[in-house]
Amino acid sequence: MTFSVEPLFPIPIGFSKLESGLKPKEKDYILNLEKAPNTANLTSKDRYLNKHKILKNFTEFCSNSLNYYFKELYQPKYDVNLRITQMWANYSQKGEWHHVHEHPNSFISAVFYVNCEDNLDNITFIKKGYQQLQIYSENFNQYNCQDWIFPVKENLLIIFPSSLTHKVEPVQSNKTRISISMNTFPVGVLGDNLNCTECVLK
Repeated sequence: MTFSVEPLFPIPIGFSKLESGLKPKEKDYILNLEKAPNTANLTSKDRYLNKHKILKNFTEFCSNSLNYYFKELYQPKYDVNLRITQMWANYSQKGEWHHVHEHPNSFISAVFYVNCEDNLDNITFIKKGYQQLQIYSENFNQYNCQDWIFPVKENLLIIFPSSLTHKVEPVQSNKTRISISMNTFPVGVLGDNLNCTECVLK
């Protein structure tokens, strides 16, 4: 018997590495931002880090990576790009975690890892929705799993659809886990005039 399986409508996860890493002054700035309580960790009070001059190069790296992901996936016919709408920092000490959530009012989201422990820290993506039948699997793969864990490393940017549910398990390391999250929205020409789906966003 000849048999094959082809992935259909897969959920794309992008990975982009900031090879040079953050400059010491950029990292120090992020470490010393004023913080506010989150569900089970801390977050920066400032939710618009992308507007700060000191993080201009970092924001440019994120924007370029997000738009590369967007263009590769969607191959837009007309002039449309992603604009970062908000950017904020997250701080998690040992035992703290990040609750299960999505990113409303955003199209593509991303998270960059400033400080983390290799081989211990990770991000979990969750498949939600109605499950018609529940069949217990002996071996898990990307077709039968209900969640999937990606290990994370410092200076790594992970990009994903904003509707994709995700969480962070309790931090195991004594090293403070610091990440920067961001949301985006497309600007330019969406849809098509002839199909009566055109929407121009500026």
